[in-house]
Amino acid sequence: MKAHPISRRTIRARSGLAASTTSVLSLLAVAPLHAADWKHEVAPYMWGAAMSGTTAVGPLEVDVDASFSDILDNLEVGFMGSYRATRDRLSITVDGIYMGLGSDGRGPAGYVKGDVDLDQAALEVDVGYEVLDGLTVFGGLRYNDLSVDIKTTGPLGVRSDSADEDWIDPVIGAHYTLGLGGNDKWSFTLRGDIGGFGVGSEFAWQGIGTLRWQASDRIGVLGAYRYISMDYENDDRSRAFEYDMSMSGPALGVVFTF
Repeated sequence: MKAHPISRRTIRARSGLAASTTSVLSLLAVAPLHAADWKHEVAPYMWGAAMSGTTAVGPLEVDVDASFSDILDNLEVGFMGSYRATRDRLSITVDGIYMGLGSDGRGPAGYVKGDVDLDQAALEVDVGYEVLDGLTVFGGLRYNDLSVDIKTTGPLGVRSDSADEDWIDPVIGAHYTLGLGGNDKWSFTLRGDIGGFGVGSEFAWQGIGTLRWQASDRIGVLGAYRYISMDYENDDRSRAFEYDMSMSGPALGVVFTF
């Protein structure tokens, strides 16, 4: 499937994410993050995600099973990055993802062809505390913004529908960092979190394993594997919406420390 031109819905999602990011940075500016005892890390990264699950708008439902190569072929635009500030045992983390893409799929009966145009943005803010050496527990909020266009082709002809949804998931979790090789150059971090709890998503969970090499005091390189799953439903009878999707794959990025 060919990539779609950037739509107004894409621009709206970008604007929403930009506004949310600006609000988060404004809140962080209130805290003394520029004090000398704060450590800051900024990490842009690329996530080679595959996508699998079901999305439905009204009576139209499409099963999606897209590999990373499929997503790369149909990617309109993408951005991923994180920011982390630490002082003593306290930490603040901001993680943002935006993707605009298209994918092919099948209806639940298997003989209906489906095309999905998806704009997805997520912005998560967590506050953590290191309870033991290397072990940090955290809680936060994840804002999700989703725009979906579905077109199905089958025995009943061509049908299409679209929906815009946004919601906020409370998130709790923990991550543990282990030094490797007897020095501070190599480390491995394992993170897990759960969220939603019916407040936004019915349930959402995420797991990330990250291997990091600190090349210098200012620059590090990371490789990771990330899996995130969310099950969101809007039971509005006039316009039901479902997004039960998982995304997983390797990630590669650079960490700038200052």
